[in-house]
Formats: sequence, structure tokens, C-alpha cells
Amino acid sequence: RINSTMTCSAMKLVLLIACLFVNASTAFLTPSALVQPSSMKAAALQLRSSRVFANPQSTRSPVRMSGTSAEADSENETTEEPKIPTVPTTETEMLQECAKSIRAAFKDGMTRQKIRLLMPRDGQLVATDEDWPGGIMQLYNVASPLTRNLIRRLNDAVPQVKEQRLDESGVDGISLWLAQYQSAKDDVSAFVQPNTEVMDSVAQVCKSAGPRLVLMVNPQWRETADGYDLLGSKEGLLGQIGNFLGGTAGARKEVAELGFEDTFLLQQYVVRGDDCQILKAYPYKNWVVWTSTDDGKKVMLGEQQSRPTYQDIEALLEEKGVSAKW
Repeated sequence: RINSTMTCSAMKLVLLIACLFVNASTAFLTPSALVQPSSMKAAALQLRSSRVFANPQSTRSPVRMSGTSAEADSENETTEEPKIPTVPTTETEMLQECAKSIRAAFKDGMTRQKIRLLMPRDGQLVATDEDWPGGIMQLYNVASPLTRNLIRRLNDAVPQVKEQRLDESGVDGISLWLAQYQSAKDDVSAFVQPNTEVMDSVAQVCKSAGPRLVLMVNPQWRETADGYDLLGSKEGLLGQIGNFLGGTAGARKEVAELGFEDTFLLQQYVVRGDDCQILKAYPYKNWVVWTSTDDGKKVMLGEQQSRPTYQDIEALLEEKGVSAKW
């Protein structure tokens, strides 16, 4: 009976040690950050957590990206004041400048970042809100490979990259790119053209990613508020009605609560017949407004702390003596 009791106790001790070993080992793995529909008709998305990370609640972290590019950026940022960002004119320049801002922001603890890029087409960078006859899917066919190329530039190591579509209908142009590195702490998740319907999956990935980088690239909502947005920002039934009618106040509030910050935003608008670009590129704090002369030369119109409105750009054009084209 004594031998039987000792054998049982020994087995319990072995099982306890095995459980402790499993828990300790899994604490250093990281999440795949891929989500999939629970069913083709279900709206909820479930997280497939094959790479689980310890302390998933933290969104601010001293973890920094490895690689010589990040180290070189760090040296430059510690010795020089941020320079006024200039508008990129090619896809390569845009990706280089965007990656530089992302690395600098991540180094400063920003693990949730929102990005807006112009789209390359016919050798030029063009706005996302005009001259796209194929709509959101034509934009997706450009934005998806652009996002893949962007996340590959964030670290000198070569990651394994894979994409998962998040739009059940297949016509909303939404996906999630994941870059997995040898060191799981360097993994990057990037949502392509997310809309308000995938905010559950965004929240799931953010929770699973912990202190690692999560990007939102070209979200499908406006940065400026309209009447529906103002209605959607109200509490209760009025807010629900506003968001149902197309307002994005609820989604933008949720994005802010998840900790997303603007680190690189490049957008283009036509003001009085002139193509004008607004640019915010971390670590430079101000928004910068640019336009082009008739011979294609870029001209800086001004800068300000808040996001420039149409009226702000129009006033800057007048101050610079740029005559209206129409």
C-alpha cells in the first residue's frame, strides 16, 4: 500500500513538472495573428493562435526591430532633429520613407500604427478616391502587393510572408498580411483596406500580438467627419443609427481605443485645379502641404499641427500666389 501511494505521488509530481514545462515553453512563442471566419455566414472571426505571446495585453514595449536599417535610423534620429518630410514621387521612395517612419515610431513604443499610401499606377502615385473604375477590388489588387513589399522593408532579415483574405464575400478587398521572422518578437501583422465590419478581427489580432507591430494600411473610412459621423459619435440609439447609415465614428473610436496612431499618411486632393498632397511622417510632428508647378517641380505650401482641410490648403495656395486653374 505504501509502494502504491509513493508511485501515485511520483506520477503526480511528474505530471506537475510536465505542465510547468509546457507553460514555460509556450510563453515564448508568438501568435500567427491569422484570423478566419467561424463559418461562411458568421460575422464573428476567430483567432488561430499557433504562436502565442506572453503578456498579450501590453501594446507599448521597449522591443525594437532588429537589422542594420533600424539601427541606422536610430543613430540618425538620436543625432539630428527631424527634417521636414518631402513628398515621394515614386513607389520605391514612398515605401522607403514609410518604412523609416514605421521603424522610428516602433522604436519609440508605437506598436499600433495607421498608414495611408498613394497607389502606384502607370509609373505615378495617384489618389485612392478617383479614377479607379474597378472600385475597391482594383485598389486591393494594388494595395495588397504594396503592403507585402512594405512589411518586407521593416527588417533586414527575410521573413516568411503570407496573406489571408478577410472579406467573406470576396468583393470587399480586405486582407491580413503576416510577416514571420526567425525571432517571433519581430513578427508584423498588416491589415489591408480594413473596414468597419472587420474590427473584431483587428481587435483579436491586436490582443494576440502583444508588443509586436500591427499596421492598418489604407482603412476604408474617411479621416474627416461628415453628418453621419457626427450622428454616429453620439451615445445610444442616435449613435447606432448614424453608424448604420454609413458613419464611421464608432470604428474610429475603436481604432483609437486599440492604440492605433498615425505614423505615415500621404494623401492627394485637387484644390482649385491643382494637385496638392498632405503628408504626415513620423517623427516630424506637423502636417506638411505640397503642390506641383506646371513643370512638375514640388513646392511646399506650408505646415500646421492639425490635419489640413480643403479650406486650409486653399488659403495656402492663395498665400503663395498660386492662381486657380478652375
